[in-house]
Amino acid sequence: MSSTQHDPGPDQLKGILMVLVIFGHTFWQGVGESWAKWMIYGFHMPMFLFLSGYMISMARFGTRPWGELLRHYWKRMIAAWLVVSVLWLAVQEPDAFDSVRSFVEVLLLRPSFHLWYVPMLFLSVLLLRLLGPALNRSVAARAALGLAAVAGALLFQTPLKELVPQVVLDNVDARYAGYFVWILLGVAVRNGWFPRLALAWVLPVVAVGLVARSWVYTSDAAGPWWSVAAFTVLSIGASLCVPALRDALRTPLPIVGEGLRTVGQYSLYVYLLHPFVTDALQTPEIGWARSMALGAAVTVAILVASCVVAGVLERVGVWRRRPRRLG
Repeated sequence: MSSTQHDPGPDQLKGILMVLVIFGHTFWQGVGESWAKWMIYGFHMPMFLFLSGYMISMARFGTRPWGELLRHYWKRMIAAWLVVSVLWLAVQEPDAFDSVRSFVEVLLLRPSFHLWYVPMLFLSVLLLRLLGPALNRSVAARAALGLAAVAGALLFQTPLKELVPQVVLDNVDARYAGYFVWILLGVAVRNGWFPRLALAWVLPVVAVGLVARSWVYTSDAAGPWWSVAAFTVLSIGASLCVPALRDALRTPLPIVGEGLRTVGQYSLYVYLLHPFVTDALQTPEIGWARSMALGAAVTVAILVASCVVAGVLERVGVWRRRPRRLG
């Protein structure tokens, strides 16, 4: 989840998406029990996954040496994820340490709560690197991978789950296969395999998705396939907005821009650590208006604390890198 040093666009966009992620975790209600949470969960993770894919240039990535790739991602996200995962399980699911098998299952196959994102992203990275040479030279290979990604989404994120053996659903997180399509869509747009659409084309899709998603929440007549359709339309529209949003955010936003950039730059750590706070301070059942206000306050507090901690650590790092003066 790191970003380029000189372009604030990805950092600010990741900062905005982190606001949605954190705010969604402040609700005590489930996804289907709060309209606000229902709407946020209709697009925010597909956008995050799309952005992760959009940062990958396959011309360089597809031929990157395996050793260099593994070292890079170990330092970039795997090591931090592993440390936080062990800490989270020790606090939230101590039974996971009963045996090596249970620990591996909870750590890798059925990650707890928010810990699925990093292994899912890393597995996607490994797959893209493995297929990189073929994807770079063959339209047929790209089409085949696209069809496989769509099939994974249909089988693991729709009522077609009934076709998947129950032993698979019980032992492997469905998002591993079901969410890869959003990363691949980002890769496809970045590398010209899929056209980048202007906002004039995708904003109407977003509007239709928002209306459809809201209708599904409020209507008793909406079945599961309507829910899938609304989620898909909204997520596609919102994800295809990412390139334009990234470009628009290359200019720092007034007042909050530097904070968003900091949160985006350290989004991996904010993402991994914020549930320790939101889990303890989830907004109680106090009415939707007060619950949302309290959730917003918790979100702002986490973001401000993240910026303060990042600033302190950066200062310490700068101080430690200064050469010692003689005498």
